[in-house]
Order: sequence, then C-alpha cells, then structure tokens
Amino acid sequence: MKSERSVGIDCLRAISIIWVLLYHFVPVQAFNRGTFGVLLFFIISGYCIAFSAETSQTAWHFSAKRLGRLLPALIVCGFLTTLFKILAPELVESGRGLKWAHYVYTLIALPTLNVLQVNYNLPDGAYWSLQIEFQFYFFCFLMMVIGLKQRLLALLCAVTIFRTLTTSTDYYTSNDFFPFFIAGMSVAALVRGRTGEAIAGILVAFSVELYHLKFNVKQPSVPLEMYRSLLLWSGTAAVYLAARYDHVLPRSFRALAFIGVISYPLYLLHQDVGNMILRWAQIGRDTASDLFVRSFVLPAFLAAIAWLVYAFVEKPAIKPLTALLADPVAWFRQWRPQGAGRGYPTAEHSGDIARQ
Repeated sequence: MKSERSVGIDCLRAISIIWVLLYHFVPVQAFNRGTFGVLLFFIISGYCIAFSAETSQTAWHFSAKRLGRLLPALIVCGFLTTLFKILAPELVESGRGLKWAHYVYTLIALPTLNVLQVNYNLPDGAYWSLQIEFQFYFFCFLMMVIGLKQRLLALLCAVTIFRTLTTSTDYYTSNDFFPFFIAGMSVAALVRGRTGEAIAGILVAFSVELYHLKFNVKQPSVPLEMYRSLLLWSGTAAVYLAARYDHVLPRSFRALAFIGVISYPLYLLHQDVGNMILRWAQIGRDTASDLFVRSFVLPAFLAAIAWLVYAFVEKPAIKPLTALLADPVAWFRQWRPQGAGRGYPTAEHSGDIARQ
C-alpha cells in the first residue's frame, strides 16, 4: 500500500525540529532564533490541515482526526516529562516544576483552549506552540460546524486581518502566528490548482506579517524582525517545492525524512527533559566535548526515545483512537464479542474506519 506520508514534507519537519534542538542545546549565535523552527512547523501545519479538513466528513470527524493524531504522543511524552520532574526535582529549572494535576489538566486544557481559565504549568516549555495549534484547529472546526468548509482559507484571512487591525500592538496574542498557517493553506490551494485563491492567501499572509513588523507588534518569545518575514517567504516556497516535487527526491533524503516522522514526540520531549539530562551529566557550554554532546549525543538519545514513542504508541494508536473518537458507537459495535454476532475487526477494517 502506498504511504500517505510525503517525504518532502517530512524532510521539512526534520529541518524544523533540528533547528529547535540546536537552539535549545547548542550555545552558538547561528542558532539563536529557535522560534523560526516552530514557525516553519506552522506553515507545514497549515498545508496539512487544509487537506485534513477537505477530506473530513464533518466538523467532528476533523476534530477526531486531530485528537487522534496528537493525543497518543502527548499523553506518553507528557507523562514521562512529569515523571522525570517529580523523581528528580533538583534537576528542574527554576519555575518549571510540575505536579501530576498540571499534567492531567494539560490534556484537557489544550484541546479546550483552557475554557475553564485554570492556572497551570505546561509539562514542557515547548508546549506553547500546541496552544497556538489548537486555536487554529478550533477555528477550522467552528467554520466546518456552520457549513463553511469550502471557504476556510478566505475566512481565516478575513479573521486574521480583523484581529490584527483591532488588537493593540502592545498586547500579546496569537495573531502574529496565523499568517504562517495562512501561507501553508495557500500552498495547499496552489497544489490543488486553485491559483487565484492561493495567490490571495499568500498576499494576505505576507502583508499581515509586514504589518506586524512595521508597527512593532509585541511577541512573547522573541522580537519581530525582518528575518522572521524572510522565514515566512522562504518557508512558504520550501513547502511548495517539497509538496510539488516530492516524487523526484532521491532515496538519500529518506534518512532525513525519518527524523521528520518522529519529530512530534521528539519536540514534546526535548526541551525540559534534555536540559535535565545536561544538568545530571554536568555538561557545560564551552569545551569541544560539551558542544559534541549537545549537538549530537543528546539529540540522538532523545531521538531514540522519540522513536520508541512513535513505534510503540503513536503509530499503532492513531487510527484506532481516531475511529473511536469519530464514531464511538460504530467502534464499540465492531469490537463486540464473536458470540454476540460479530467478530473482531481486522486491522485493515479498523484502518478503513480511521480514514473515513
């Protein structure tokens, strides 16, 4: 069966996560813009979500696919991070301590956009980007609920422009991240042959980003700068090239693509756990051996853990969990004992349910 994954897009995911890892672990000036790796993830997310929404039968089916994709690794990686922090609190960075209640509530707060307005600590500092992602998913879900699935890109552009023009430049919001989702969705439209819609979306994304730059809009992690706009432009082009010419990539790219395949659990695990490992091993920042450990040994170790999470949790759980969330009644009927008149579903059948 032909793989549903794109080698080109997975290569870009790999570049994104490597970028973030180098930012967090390697104290070199060239890697001091780690947010850019996350922004490239956002462009990729916009591209992929456009197709996910298009193939979703209902708004709930769309949400089931998103939750089925994100929850398995999030549950396990969040559990591991919380466990490590509780077992070795002396290794935890000041202000990054965690309780089990915070971990449990994270699994509720992220999909619901913290509707209960509870103060809590995220298991890992990198989870902030999931808060932005879920805002994007909620917008798509809401538009699909009211029957506007075919106008997602146009509506996202309109809402982003409205929010940008009506929000104070001194107030931290997620506004300045949405042009990256728009750019990704525009690339998807371009690949689908909807050239006019795609060009309009790209113009909106670039224009809003330049607005943020010109008026010095506040951003909670790093100041807005021209380099960020360059990342938006080059990242949009890179996603288009990766999607359009995926079939001509040489096999040598598959090693890089593998890092992209495990990029999600690797992203969830890397920051706080990685820094705890560095403190435990007493790895400094100055010597050549320190830089070698930070650049290669630690990322490889974290990647090995991420692969285990992917292979034994994420990959086998995505389709069954998606099927369960999409239609719980049908899922449980398929798993009735044989004596009740039905046999257990085959793996192929379960996969069919997940893909609907």
